[in-house]
Amino acid sequence: MSTPAALRGYAERQGVDPARLQAALDWQVALWAGEGDDTAVKRDWADWLAADAANRRAWEQVERMAQALEGIAPEVGRHTLKPDNRISRRRALGLLGLAGAGVVLGPMLASSTPVRRTLADYRSGVGERRRFALPDGSALMLNTDSAVGLDFSAGQRHLTVLPGSEIALDSRAAGDPRPLSVALGGARLQPDQAHALLRDVGGAREVGVLAGTVTLSPGAGQPPQRLAAGQRARLSAAGVRIEALSVAQRHGWTEGVLQADRLRLEDFLAELGRYRHGLLYCDDQVADLVLSGAYPLRDTDYVLESLVQALPIAVHYRTPWLVRVSALS
Repeated sequence: MSTPAALRGYAERQGVDPARLQAALDWQVALWAGEGDDTAVKRDWADWLAADAANRRAWEQVERMAQALEGIAPEVGRHTLKPDNRISRRRALGLLGLAGAGVVLGPMLASSTPVRRTLADYRSGVGERRRFALPDGSALMLNTDSAVGLDFSAGQRHLTVLPGSEIALDSRAAGDPRPLSVALGGARLQPDQAHALLRDVGGAREVGVLAGTVTLSPGAGQPPQRLAAGQRARLSAAGVRIEALSVAQRHGWTEGVLQADRLRLEDFLAELGRYRHGLLYCDDQVADLVLSGAYPLRDTDYVLESLVQALPIAVHYRTPWLVRVSALS
């Protein structure tokens, strides 16, 4: 972070209270660095943001600081609430502090996840599902808040699924002799005329095969495994677990639907929260309620209203960014 004098000068030029700007910078650093309990930090941040219009103005200035960094687009602001996009506190302090002083950082920040996601070849925003046609004729679909890097050269076709992302890749229409590979965390995939679902969210990595075959090389000295249509692999430090794809996995987000098959409410809200900005959470008293059904992802508020009709719960909108689900009083 810049010196107090530099920060005061920047605040004065922007017409923002220096103390509030300092607080906003502290919040941004805490959110980027993933300090303490994530849920508690996000709740406190949302409370601070809603407490005063001056706080919101200061927060807007901090977002503009991030956008001023070389190559960083406005989407970076949307990743401040994502725990899987953490960067070190030292890096966050340097990023925001130097940005506030008018200094532009470039290559030294290129390895941070927020920057990598922003500079990715293909991206989707929160709540978006986007389709792309790749240069080789493959079809790529991105779920909410996802990013993919592309490296097509004379000898290879390579994609990198960035952390926090979920995609569907269909290479069956590709007429390209170059080998195709996909990086998913530390694993490497080789689709063979395949339609596959790939997910790296919250540290959990999954590969589902809808058609064709995929050779999975988990890394860490583990042998490659061949996945056939109808199979799913879950990757963890303990190894690879292969199981059958469920109906919910076959017909889910790619069709704009969140499928629940006897899913805990807490787990359901964690998944639904990926499609909206801010924090969506529930009290412990209702966390283990079970629900099933197909819920349209185009309107998450409608989904919450439908849950109220089906379960003994109440939904409280403390701010547009902070929604709590509790038991009926």
